[in-house]
Formats: sequence, structure tokens, C-alpha cells
Amino acid sequence: MSQNKNGIFVQIDYWLLDNVFQPITNRLPGEKSNLRLGMNLMLGSVIFSFAFLLMPLFFFDIGFFSSTYNLLSCVMVICFYMYVHRNQSLVREGFVNPLRYFLSGIRIISIPFTLYGIYVWMTSVGMMGRFTMLYSISNVLSVCGLYFISCNVNPPKKKEEQKIVFAENPFS
Repeated sequence: MSQNKNGIFVQIDYWLLDNVFQPITNRLPGEKSNLRLGMNLMLGSVIFSFAFLLMPLFFFDIGFFSSTYNLLSCVMVICFYMYVHRNQSLVREGFVNPLRYFLSGIRIISIPFTLYGIYVWMTSVGMMGRFTMLYSISNVLSVCGLYFISCNVNPPKKKEEQKIVFAENPFS
């Protein structure tokens, strides 16, 4: 009996990467545009994470020492963004993206957390619903950014030289 070495979550991850995000990446103009798009989405995720984690400090008059978890979460989000930003130089056109494998665990884990965050947002009411909406947007941006960053960068298409065909000179 042959065993499947990849679990269902890994198969879903590779299916999303190869059949959803890679075709979008192939249509993007410019060199390494998937990395730029992914990093911009990750930066948007960082901004929404800051908004979600720091808004209770201002709206509910919570002290900085009471929200140590939120502040440490902000530091972790910044560290992860810096890690991905620094490892962009490993990606080369025409080769397999090493970040595809480096970020595979975080991509697999982030999808259920994003789905749970969207569920919490849809079921919450009032001011807490607004906070969890920021959290859900942050998670969706993060997941999309991770997938775009993990896509392979294709080499730029070579422009085919157009052969100029001269019509035969009728006077020769």
C-alpha cells in the first residue's frame, strides 16, 4: 500500500500556489513584480495589524503594560516582514523560488487562522466587530502576500524579432 507523503493541507497549499496565484503572477508586467506585489500586500498587513493591535490602547484607555501581548505581536509582525524582505535577494528569474519552500509552513498555518478570523468578524457585533474586521483584512492581505512572494519568477519573455518582408519590386 503506497502512502501519500503530502498531507491534505500541503496538497491544498500547492494547488493554490500553482493553479491560482502562479497564473496571476505570470500575467503581471515587469521583473519580479510578484515580489513587489507580495511585499506591498505584506506591508498592508503590517499596517492593519498595527491598527488592530493598538486601537484598544486608544479607545479603551488601556496602559502599555496591560497590552504587552499586543505590543509583542506588533514586534513579531515587523520581524517577519523584515525576514521576508531580506530574503528577496535569494529569488532569481528562471529558477525555483526558494521562498516557496521556506514559507510553506506559514502559508499552511495562515489559511485556517484567516478563515477563523473571518468567522469571528462575521459573528461579532459593535466595536469589537470593527476591530476584528481589521484583523481579518490583515490576515487576508498576509495570505495573499505570502502566496505571491512564494510564486516562481519567470524570466522575461524575449521579444521575437519581426522579420521585415519586402514586397517584390515589380519594376526589377
